[in-house]
Amino acid sequence: MSAPRRSYRVIVKWNHRKWGPQSVPLIGEGTSIRRAINNALLGFFSDKSQQERRRDAHAGIVVSAWRTGRLADK
Repeated sequence: MSAPRRSYRVIVKWNHRKWGPQSVPLIGEGTSIRRAINNALLGFFSDKSQQERRRDAHAGIVVSAWRTGRLADK
């Protein structure tokens, strides 16, 4: 039996050289907070529609995450 997948709120913050401080709220799902952060960051960096806005994020980010208290749907 696998562990239940939980839902986590993840905030990614970075400093864009042109537009200044930026932040994006995301939802991450996983069996642990580490896996949820990994899933959220994968979606953050692979989103093609926001590529220009997030270009400088690879240089330095700050990630905050907390559990929402409910189980994620499968």
